[in-house]
Amino acid sequence: MSMQRKLLHYKAERCMDCHACEVACKVEHNLPVGVNRARIVAEGPAADNGGLKRILKRIACRHCTDPPCTEVCPTSAISKRKDGIVFIDRARCNGCQLCASVCPYDAIEFRPDNNLAEICDLCAGRLDQGLSPFCLQYCMGDCIFFGTEDEFKKRYEVDK
Repeated sequence: MSMQRKLLHYKAERCMDCHACEVACKVEHNLPVGVNRARIVAEGPAADNGGLKRILKRIACRHCTDPPCTEVCPTSAISKRKDGIVFIDRARCNGCQLCASVCPYDAIEFRPDNNLAEICDLCAGRLDQGLSPFCLQYCMGDCIFFGTEDEFKKRYEVDK
């Protein structure tokens, strides 16, 4: 069995579209209006079994195995930690936005006050202290889970 990394997993069917996770993230990271490290977006409505259905997607860094953003960053501000977390060193970021141009998940945003990149880093500072990502505490639909893929599947197998 291979070692699985802990990541944030999202169960769209449980999302209530309350945006409490976004608000918690903004508070925890002191983000200005218009900038989100993670966001919930609605797609649709689309046809579904004779009716209409709206899909709620979570847009955030997926901490790619081989992240293209780390390759294009001219200042090496974006790196991957040993635990697999993609992390931005804001002291090195020059705001060139090359990282956003290669992100397959549209997960990188830039602050209007200083043009520095922002991504979900899974609350790396909290993880380093043995705490969980801040958004988990406020998710009213219990749709965000931090753990391995196997743990996620086991926890939500009752939803199948």
